[in-house]
Amino acid sequence: MKKNQIVIALIAFLIIIAVLTNPNQDRHKEVVKTKINAIMQKSLSEELSDFDDVWGNAGQALGMMLGGVVIDGIIANAVSTDNYLIFSTTKFTWEGNTKVIGIGAFGNVYISSQLEKGFKEALSKE
Repeated sequence: MKKNQIVIALIAFLIIIAVLTNPNQDRHKEVVKTKINAIMQKSLSEELSDFDDVWGNAGQALGMMLGGVVIDGIIANAVSTDNYLIFSTTKFTWEGNTKVIGIGAFGNVYISSQLEKGFKEALSKE
């Protein structure tokens, strides 16, 4: 085989692998949920660090449970994906504004740090 044919075959192989391993919408939502839960848990632990007693721990656990229910509802309605065959994008829609917050390729979803920044801004407004 000529060198050009090998290169073309390699590129075609990579494209086929990318198409077959492109993450679906459920995977994107799962990663966003994990990321938001981690941000929320970090935020709650910072706020409740003054309470080193049973009530503080109970409050943190209750906050995580209630927050998890709210997060599930938000993610179900606000997170969507665009599939471009060899990769996909994670989009978040809130109050009519849609932003791309991540990209998925080869079975992985990478979420931008903008999600954490936006989530902290939303928490500080309340």
